[in-house]
Amino acid sequence: MFTSSFPWAMKADIEFCRTEFVRWVAENKRPFQVVNDQAFRSLMKTGRPECYIPSTETVSRDVKNVFASARKRISDMLQVSFHSNKYHFELALTIYQEYDGKLNFATDAWTAPNHKAYMAITAHFECEGTLMAMLLDLVEVPRSHSSANLAEAFLDVLRAFGVEDKVSNLK
Repeated sequence: MFTSSFPWAMKADIEFCRTEFVRWVAENKRPFQVVNDQAFRSLMKTGRPECYIPSTETVSRDVKNVFASARKRISDMLQVSFHSNKYHFELALTIYQEYDGKLNFATDAWTAPNHKAYMAITAHFECEGTLMAMLLDLVEVPRSHSSANLAEAFLDVLRAFGVEDKVSNLK
């Protein structure tokens, strides 16, 4: 990556690098510690000794911030309880894709090799003829996988997203 001698350009280069590291780590399921690998660092700096490589802590923090931001956008999208009208801006409609229907959910629970119990919760719905599936959360279930504990964790996620009243087929 080209690094300019202008401070504002260097800041933009660093922000771009951090964004790309988050994308690469998340999409390719890389551990945050990959940035400490000497061979990786050497490869990244080949021909570009000034190349910015963030710390493990920075990558971890950035991934968590992106997750929190995406979770907020999904929550906002799923909570909308009215249809858009012609007075809304096109851009706002594109970004928030308001959804006024019921939601279907799927869960998957397992115990990791470290003996910690986890549950993933996904929401499924149709939006303008397209089937949508979104991971809402991956939570640690601090107790056993009993039906009561799983139901409590599931309800906590529904409440966090503000969608407990949008569950399909529950009276």
